[in-house]
Amino acid sequence: MKQTLIEGISAEVRQRVVSQHLVSYQDARLVPVLASPWMLSFMEHAAYNAIQPHLDAGEQSVGVGFQFEHLAATPAGSTVTATARITAIDGRKITLAIEARDDRQLIGKGTHVRAVIDMERFKKKLNR
Repeated sequence: MKQTLIEGISAEVRQRVVSQHLVSYQDARLVPVLASPWMLSFMEHAAYNAIQPHLDAGEQSVGVGFQFEHLAATPAGSTVTATARITAIDGRKITLAIEARDDRQLIGKGTHVRAVIDMERFKKKLNR
């Protein structure tokens, strides 16, 4: 990790909600609003973007923990803005505050923990 990885760094991801992001995508009997896993994915992508520029060659970050609340429904066609801000760094473990807003309101918030890994060592473990 580079010394530029510090608390307070943040990143943002903007995503338009399309039909595949809806709870009803796989079952039309369900409500046509943004599914929680997609909201979380948008927030995780923002967290990745906050950390990635501050990693050394051969390093990556992976999600290892989440705590979040889905607070409001978001229909298709809305734009979700997900943000992540680094709040703590403990060795290779990075904690971020995450949130998502649609065109009208805060729709989700929580915390996300990522771990910085050495990709070569990680791949060796996967191949065992």
